[in-house]
Amino acid sequence: MNPWVRRLFPPLGDLELGGKPVPLPITVVVLTRDEERCIARCLDSVIGRGVDRVIVIDTGSADRTMSIVDGYRRHGVESVQVPWPGSFAELRNYAIDVVKTGWIVFLDADEWLAEESADQLVDCLESLSTVQCPERLAFAPIIHHPDSGLSVIELPRIFRADSGIRYRGAIHEHPVLPGTTQPPDLVGLDIWFHHDGYLPEVAIAKKKMDRNLSLLSTARDEDPDNPRWLYFLVKDGLPTLTRAQLIDVCTELRVLAERDTPTGDRRTAGEYYRLALCEACQGLAVAGDWHTVHRYSEEMDEPDAHYYRSMAALLTGVSDEGDLLEAIRLRREEKWVSTSALDRSGRHLDALIIALLARFRGGSTAEGYRELCQPWTDVFFEDSWVRTYFWAARGVRPSVQLSH
Repeated sequence: MNPWVRRLFPPLGDLELGGKPVPLPITVVVLTRDEERCIARCLDSVIGRGVDRVIVIDTGSADRTMSIVDGYRRHGVESVQVPWPGSFAELRNYAIDVVKTGWIVFLDADEWLAEESADQLVDCLESLSTVQCPERLAFAPIIHHPDSGLSVIELPRIFRADSGIRYRGAIHEHPVLPGTTQPPDLVGLDIWFHHDGYLPEVAIAKKKMDRNLSLLSTARDEDPDNPRWLYFLVKDGLPTLTRAQLIDVCTELRVLAERDTPTGDRRTAGEYYRLALCEACQGLAVAGDWHTVHRYSEEMDEPDAHYYRSMAALLTGVSDEGDLLEAIRLRREEKWVSTSALDRSGRHLDALIIALLARFRGGSTAEGYRELCQPWTDVFFEDSWVRTYFWAARGVRPSVQLSH
């Protein structure tokens, strides 16, 4: 197996390699608009690393982004300025047409290549030139969020520009095979991107939620029966949705899941439904609708189902030590933790265990466990009873509340 291939995502079962590696042109594409905060960091991570081209495609920056980019021309960085087309899919497809041939690597302006991966990227892609049927493949780096410690491993960012692969969707765009609505086969690579564009202060400053919701409306207009847009409506718009709206969206998604409505990507309608339930339950908890949270938890996958069931039980006073023992069992099993829709590092389970320990074993035991855990922040539960339960058990209320 290729040393950089980390995972083959179903339905891909094997990766055929053969022949002598052939160097192909490698182009890194960076899409920008008002990215003066981070564009230099992004470009610094790729220049001088052996890639053939670095192209910045800007859609109307009004800050210092382009003047910073101009300073990199001596390093061979190219730039193209185009009007914002109103769709990230259209913008990425434009970039593919600009590149034309060889490998295209999409690196967002608020991302940067990890040092070791930057040095390995050229060798990695040259080794992948021996892959059979490359026109059907897309490659996903590990996109790591240093602020949260979480990583995204299923987001295609690298493929052959001449494969015919194109993007669909105004926001949360996804690649499809030429002439179809089917996704390419996906290969996970041990190449690391870092990303900090969703730090709260960055997202607020760039008004990302407003932007995403507007583009989601466009995506739904163009593809009204696609379950993925309803899921992202819940995920991106959770703070804006009422209890009734959350339930309505989940009900609509359930219908689409029962019909097994195509999504155009690797997830099924049923998977999007279960993911949306996990997101929606955060808003429902804020609204105090723990009855619906408990009902929805019965349709989720573990470990999130147990997380929500146990939280509901804590709040209604019907939890027992079995909830604690099951939470500990799930926390120990990497196969369960790694599939969580809420936190694949299991920190939400740690918070649950802390609350249950405080309930059944006392504050000192809970404190001992808490000291072993990494924090996990979630604004939707910031002031909830579960968050403060541990402290209440100790008879204190800290100036900074315990967070997952």
